Amino acid sequence: MGVTCPACGSFAQDAEFCDHCNADLSPPADAAPPTFCPLPGEDPVALTPEESRLLEAPELAVQIVGRLGSWRAHWLPGTVWERTRDAIMDRRTRSASALPPIQVVEEARGAWVLAEVRGVPARPWEATVPENPLDDLRDLCRFLKVLAGELESLHEQQLAWLTFDPREMEWIEGSDTPIGASLRFTNLDLEVYPARRLPPQLPALAVFAPPEVSRFQAQDIGPATDVYHLALFAYYWLAGLLPDGFTGNGLEAFSHAIPPLRNYRRDLPPGVAGAIARGLAFDPRHRFPSPGAFSDAMEKALRRNVQRAASRTPVAWEVGGHTRTGRAKLALDRDNEDHMLVRSFHQPERALLTVADGITTCEVGSGAIASLVTCLMLENEFDARTTAESFASRIGDLCRRGAENLLAWAIENGYRRQLEQGMDLMGTTLLAGWIEGNTLTLANVGDSRAYLIDGNTVEQLTVDGDLGNELLAARVPPEEVRSLGIMARGLRDCVGGCTVAADGSLAVLEDYFEPTLSRWTLLPGDVIVLCSDGLIEEGAYLEPEQMAEIIRSRAHLPAETLAMQLCDAADLVQRLPSLKEPEGFGDNITCIVVKINKA
Repeated sequence: MGVTCPACGSFAQDAEFCDHCNADLSPPADAAPPTFCPLPGEDPVALTPEESRLLEAPELAVQIVGRLGSWRAHWLPGTVWERTRDAIMDRRTRSASALPPIQVVEEARGAWVLAEVRGVPARPWEATVPENPLDDLRDLCRFLKVLAGELESLHEQQLAWLTFDPREMEWIEGSDTPIGASLRFTNLDLEVYPARRLPPQLPALAVFAPPEVSRFQAQDIGPATDVYHLALFAYYWLAGLLPDGFTGNGLEAFSHAIPPLRNYRRDLPPGVAGAIARGLAFDPRHRFPSPGAFSDAMEKALRRNVQRAASRTPVAWEVGGHTRTGRAKLALDRDNEDHMLVRSFHQPERALLTVADGITTCEVGSGAIASLVTCLMLENEFDARTTAESFASRIGDLCRRGAENLLAWAIENGYRRQLEQGMDLMGTTLLAGWIEGNTLTLANVGDSRAYLIDGNTVEQLTVDGDLGNELLAARVPPEEVRSLGIMARGLRDCVGGCTVAADGSLAVLEDYFEPTLSRWTLLPGDVIVLCSDGLIEEGAYLEPEQMAEIIRSRAHLPAETLAMQLCDAADLVQRLPSLKEPEGFGDNITCIVVKINKA
């Protein structure tokens, strides 16, 4: 049961502290605040009735502008003042640059805490998101550097910002030109939080609270806690979720299993997600050692992407692919419903790469037919005359034609009645790549994936076209998506499927086959992997890092051999049919490896 916060007017799920502004929602103090607020070095200022009402909650404050300066004023009635005196006096002695200086004025019925205000709210994410994702990343990195420095000013005092809130920052010293300015944290007027300790009551935002805070692991509170805060701030910035973060009940509601950032930002430059993921590691020991180290990692990712964007280095490539049924399916005498296509063109050098994973659960046709027919269509349509531009402009129409071809096949083979009765028509995923010059163009429908291995980083470049990711992109709370279990992996995109119109006619599913297009600049040393989900699926087959480690440790091998060895590794983790598991555990496996070299 929630309440309406008197401070900000928002509906709060927590009856004690506002989810949005951290206000104390407990009943107001019996004694009304004084009608005048004292100011250092000048006459007291009369309070309006609205200001007096707000000051009934000690955590809330009103900003008072005097002749000599501005102050954030808190009123602490006698009983509250007696209970918090030691903490506030300790706070007054702290001199970290992130902490506004405070003054305490005692009166007969309580005490005033006055915090110096010397700037304007710092909310740089409210600027229009630049069309170029690199510009957005650059703006973020500039702010992270300043914010990291201020967090470390707390760490020098053995403190952490446990009530991290992006709305509680103000610029000082150069607010008209914030870049290079300093920050202060405005919700630490009454209390600071020593490392390796947790207070009995902590008004932390549920959408920013790290695992060690949510689970009361006081021994883990320290710089790594603020690394988590900083990484989550960067995540929310790039995802367009600031200042409120995820909808729902906070990170603990889904066990801090943060969704991949690319779900929210498909044009995310490569390398960024990996740095943020390390900053968000569940175990504090696996995070960066300090906010500054995280900020440096983000700067490194920015520089690498600037290098990519500016690169005119001619590249060459070596391509190898492999597909197989997989041990589990083979033991059941099942077909390989995956197909792949690799074609090279010359003068100039270009390559077409395709992975299609037929859907097994169809009732009309088969996944094997769907993937084969779709690959054959692309092979016939893309030839030596194709360019990167024509590939990108035609692939959407070809996906539609592919779906129409599958429907026509079913009708020609006598399945109209079954389709009219609602049976599922065959379909397939489609991941098509076109390499030309130093650019890879990807078109993706379904959950076949493309990965980039760049030095020590591995990153998925595509977003799976399933129900879970569709819901996340629509801002559904992550815990609700997680509660769907395996249903969240149900495909929402594929080439194939049909619907029955009101007049009984059959038509392809209009919203299902529109591919997602993306373009990526390639550098010498990159490795691209295109694969079906039988190669990589978290918690089932290979993990992305396992795949990348195989490639790094065997970089001397030809691309064809690497593709085969990746499939070998995925095949090994399959389980053969048994009495306990009659269907076994496994899938068809397809993998294309592209090694990028200097031309």
